[in-house]
Amino acid sequence: MIFKQIDSKDTEINTLKNLMTQSNSTAQKKMISQTLKALENGYKAEKENAYYLNFMLEERKRSLLLHDIRLEHNGKTAQFDHIFINGLGIIILESKSFIGSLTIDEDNSMSVKYKGGVKTFPSPVEQNNRHKIVLDVFLKEHLDLSARFKLMGGVRTEGVVLIHPNTTVTNKKLPKGFERSDSFITKRDEAIEKMGFGKVMIGAVTLLTIENMKEIARLLVAHHKPITFDYSKKFRIAKPTDEEILQKNKERWGKPTEKKEIIEDSPVSSDSIECPRCKSGTLVKRKRKSKKNKDKYHSNEFMGCSRFPKCRYVQEI
Repeated sequence: MIFKQIDSKDTEINTLKNLMTQSNSTAQKKMISQTLKALENGYKAEKENAYYLNFMLEERKRSLLLHDIRLEHNGKTAQFDHIFINGLGIIILESKSFIGSLTIDEDNSMSVKYKGGVKTFPSPVEQNNRHKIVLDVFLKEHLDLSARFKLMGGVRTEGVVLIHPNTTVTNKKLPKGFERSDSFITKRDEAIEKMGFGKVMIGAVTLLTIENMKEIARLLVAHHKPITFDYSKKFRIAKPTDEEILQKNKERWGKPTEKKEIIEDSPVSSDSIECPRCKSGTLVKRKRKSKKNKDKYHSNEFMGCSRFPKCRYVQEI
């Protein structure tokens, strides 16, 4: 059963795309582009890993799956990509996806070889362990556990790092704590079937009922504190100067646009006249501010298209 879906990142992605078009700085555009690419790639990988989990779990009534849970507790923060709850306990799932060749080192740190070189990443297993500590303390303080659970140390939790199936891994065998996202559930089912009598008896003592699982899931969702990055503050767009506006208009239209000739348009009435040239704008009254060629026109007022400078239609009054 899918208890919570992935939080959408479309708003943040669209914000970065808009900032890309607004920025006039080459260096800033590059930084925005890098941030956008990382966000899109991470979001795509997380959705794809979630797909494999959803496919196997959405019809199961005695398993719950939550995506994107962020907890703040006792001054600490933990961001969970996926949380899998079944009768045996809770599994914290961390999604990882890389375009290059991934090598998982002995200390569980990761090295990824790209065309341009090698980049290293800290151990996601240790990251999961830190998140597990936050979750364990949170559950003990918020969940009303029965005596048998307290006797056994609370709800059993563990962490697994999910590797996207399209990621190339150089290790002959994935180290303990790492599994492929497309085969994780199948292997987990096989492991449960092969459990020895002793483990089965221990597991039976702290077996979660479906109501226990739902109580935990509701608790996590209720305390979920999503965070949205304000990229408009991180990448502040400087307003163009008058000179930059004139230069941009010159490059676009082939001649400079004198700012002092641009004035506020008169209010448009409900019976506004459609611009005969572009058919999209309406004619509004304007005044000529420039004294150049003042004797050339009968009046300093004229009707111009409301879509100026995209449409430069002029009608003398």
